[in-house]
Amino acid sequence: MSISAIGPGQNLWAQQVQHVQHAGHGHGGMRKAGMDAAAKALGMSPGNLQSALSGGQSLSSLAQSQGISTDTLASTISAALSSANPSLSSARSQQIAQRMVNGPGSDGPGAKGAGGVDGDGDGH
Repeated sequence: MSISAIGPGQNLWAQQVQHVQHAGHGHGGMRKAGMDAAAKALGMSPGNLQSALSGGQSLSSLAQSQGISTDTLASTISAALSSANPSLSSARSQQIAQRMVNGPGSDGPGAKGAGGVDGDGDGH
């Protein structure tokens, strides 16, 4: 099943992955790079990370339990996103990474759509 087929009752992990996928205009390589970087930073396999997130844990809570700051995790993810999509601005990769770590809707007031991503994925 594709991530886009998950409905409104989707879990936090699916929402986080979907935001990365949309921000990367559907490029699965960028999504995979971000999640693989998160898994490595957390000392987990990608499969174990997916299971933990599917079980209701967040990247933020996993980082906390591993003694890793959320800023460090977000920086690691941001670097991986930038490597996977060199045309992505540094600010945009940081924004996406922060949203992955902190969860959907973490953009603050005035965010556009779910997680602040508008229809074309650039947040503008």
